[in-house]
Amino acid sequence: MSSIEKMMERLARQNKQSASAEDGVIESESAEPEHTTGKIADSSDGLMHIDVTEHNANSAAGGKKKPLALQLDRLESGGYLADNYEDSCQFSEFRKIKRPILKKAFSQESIEGELPRNLVMITSAVPGEGKTFCSINLTLNMILERDITVLLMDADCMRRSLSKVFGVEALPGLVDVLEGDQEIEDVIINTAVPNLKVIPAGRALKHTAELLSGERMKRLMVEISERYADRIILMDAPPLLAANDAEILSHYAGQTIVVAEADKTPQSLIQQALMSIDTEKTSTGLILNKRQGGVLAEHDSYGYYYSGDEGPGKG
Repeated sequence: MSSIEKMMERLARQNKQSASAEDGVIESESAEPEHTTGKIADSSDGLMHIDVTEHNANSAAGGKKKPLALQLDRLESGGYLADNYEDSCQFSEFRKIKRPILKKAFSQESIEGELPRNLVMITSAVPGEGKTFCSINLTLNMILERDITVLLMDADCMRRSLSKVFGVEALPGLVDVLEGDQEIEDVIINTAVPNLKVIPAGRALKHTAELLSGERMKRLMVEISERYADRIILMDAPPLLAANDAEILSHYAGQTIVVAEADKTPQSLIQQALMSIDTEKTSTGLILNKRQGGVLAEHDSYGYYYSGDEGPGKG
């Protein structure tokens, strides 16, 4: 049995205690589960692509939406997971990275005026540094925690990479909520894994900065952090230097994780990106992606290094 199969088996055991439905279909947060088999489309790129025709038809007719299958083997073939994942350095490193993030997210200590720490923004300085890759790997590590539920949000409304990986780019999401066409509970997608929920980016728009900086977004972030206080909300955000969308989002998140590609991203760009974050209000960490060296180099593997500050008001 492969490592991915073992991980899927473990998630399946967790699933037995839930009333969720069988794999292969999509369900919204507010819908009742229903045992129905959906369709997984073949994909030449190895990613997860869901046939959402039935979902959209049921939604338009007021029918029930079904749970979204979590196809770890497709994530593996798409390059998001290492071979023998749970025995890999990749898995071990992300396990170390998640610990301080979770500790801060659910700390009982609070500082007046600080942002909600269960809102975690994952970004980078420039495109192509692996922020979506890191978002997915952090999510897969966190959902193995029995008492942690992850709400994974695609906040990169221009590129919508996360939505494409999960095959939900055609479904309503964050943009539709901000436009006033949907309620947040109606766009949260339950998955076949009880403690993983997904919010798609929603329909594509050229100009999203105005939506993200508007009053509706401010209220939404407060609502999400308070209504789902027992969850950690991971936001896959745009690169900080590509547009000002990520800088806007950083004003809502109590934790900001900046992904930088080792031996590629100039230090000056990383510093410029960090300067755009209000470190007085948000705890900031850095993931060094694709780091090679030491023991990791002997296995021809990529490594990950997390460096986090002590958060607002400390250090």
